[in-house]
Amino acid sequence: MPQPPQSYYPRASLNLILRFDEFGAFHPLKARAPALSTKNLDGLGGSRSPLSAQVDPTAPAGVTRYVIAQPGSASAGGPQDQTSSVDPYTFTVTVIPKTASWSQDGTKEATKLDAVLKYVDCPIDPRTIRSAAVEFYLGCVPEDDFAGQTQGVFGGNSTVIPTRFTGPSGEPRTNLRFQGFVNKWETDWGDSEPTIHLECQDNSVLLHQQEQPPRLAISMTKPLDQSVADYMANFVQFAGLSVEYRPSTDVPPVLGQSLSATAFRPNIGPPISRAGAGGGGKAPSVWDYLTEVCGAVGHNIRMDGTTLIIQRTRSLVVGSVGSEAARPDDPFRGRNVDGVQFGYRRLIYGRNIKGLKVARNFTRATPKNIELRAYNCETKKCLVARFPQLSDRQVYALPGNVTDQKWEVKRCSGITDLRVLTQMAQDYYESQGRQELAVDVKTDNMGSFGGSNLDPDILDMKVGDTFEILVNRDPDDVNDLTRIETALTAQGQNAALMVQLGFSQAFANAYARAYTNAGLLTLFKLKSLKIDWGEDGVTLTVGGINYIEVRANVQLPPGQETSATPLQPAAGGGA
Repeated sequence: MPQPPQSYYPRASLNLILRFDEFGAFHPLKARAPALSTKNLDGLGGSRSPLSAQVDPTAPAGVTRYVIAQPGSASAGGPQDQTSSVDPYTFTVTVIPKTASWSQDGTKEATKLDAVLKYVDCPIDPRTIRSAAVEFYLGCVPEDDFAGQTQGVFGGNSTVIPTRFTGPSGEPRTNLRFQGFVNKWETDWGDSEPTIHLECQDNSVLLHQQEQPPRLAISMTKPLDQSVADYMANFVQFAGLSVEYRPSTDVPPVLGQSLSATAFRPNIGPPISRAGAGGGGKAPSVWDYLTEVCGAVGHNIRMDGTTLIIQRTRSLVVGSVGSEAARPDDPFRGRNVDGVQFGYRRLIYGRNIKGLKVARNFTRATPKNIELRAYNCETKKCLVARFPQLSDRQVYALPGNVTDQKWEVKRCSGITDLRVLTQMAQDYYESQGRQELAVDVKTDNMGSFGGSNLDPDILDMKVGDTFEILVNRDPDDVNDLTRIETALTAQGQNAALMVQLGFSQAFANAYARAYTNAGLLTLFKLKSLKIDWGEDGVTLTVGGINYIEVRANVQLPPGQETSATPLQPAAGGGA
């Protein structure tokens, strides 16, 4: 398959929404602070905020999303849309960073941005700033527009790179890659060029910073997404954030129907054990509390832009075949290159991969059989859920004839629904088992195979997305890896090559069979994505995980599986 032209003309910019310090001067915002402090909120009826959770009218068709806004009025936008204030202390500036590193690190870590600015481009002393919100834009521009301004500061939204654009198939696209707040602003006036270093975190920082009110409750009778949104509406700083349950085809659980009466306190809700990412020695945060509540019924939470997403691990990592495998908000819908149709982003060693590492974890990260136990105080019985089922249980094999079943037993509290407990066992199995195989890919291409300057689809990837790794077998593009890969894939040539290298015939035949079967191991789920922007261009590091699908991919009994269907690997392992 010939290589389509892939030349990219990247641009990046940073929007800083700055709130200057008043230094004790009078300002009208003081009168807007709620009179009731959060620590005095009591039960379900202790509202201190003029906000409420409303159905978002801008959500895509078929998606129910709750936005936190004032009743009867449209949302004023998210935190990064607050670009002015009633006093003259809020302003927006746009600057081109000298370097920027944007990283996604799974569902349990906040998305981060580290940026370095030239001080001459943004000579602002951090002692004058009270807080700073941030937006990071990264994308490509047409070749004719690439020359020109490469540094400096601009007023208002970015004039360097468009916020939105239309993709090659007419689909709406965006260059907005990150939204959040500056955690640390550091100015360095050293012997070399003065710079500003910004350490930024996504909008989850708002929930991390807010201490959990001890008696504020989450509803046990409403769907989980609505009850979370109602809870967040008690905090004025969450205005403009939204809550969404994914996938939209699944029904959000109701806490009171899945948890026993002893698992929550009347009018107060589930207790917290400080298991969220914001825990530790400090008082628990709102993020801790919501992590604990959603985790009690087998769900995780993460922040995507201004939306808090609630989702099961299973529905995040399992997709259907072809174009249907994409997220609803993913602009990538498959690609056709020279008559070859493929439904996943494709990275090919020898074509658009600069470096490739492949690893397999043989101990802790291998798929294990899971057993969850939950004691029901009401019925005085212990619910037990196991995954996989008896016929699909994983076998632990060592050299020789040593085989056994590997089990990991976990205990849960408060679960009364065996179906929920079984789905939680499946989630545990998926989350730890898919760590078995790991790949790290480095590339300078902002688009996957077949992408172009106006279709930099790797920038649109998010945790859980599927991508495919192949090895070039074009005889005209010969290097050591492609030559060996071509020989190894053909079982007869594979065995002959191993014998030629000094291995026994029996060993060579066994390895040839295993390697031929391993041609199925081409699909991976995105675990991490790090994008480094600099004056010399863009470098992308794509991290993927998976297990051996043909052996470890199993499902719940008939009638208990979610709407998602297992991934189907592509045939063969090359291009």
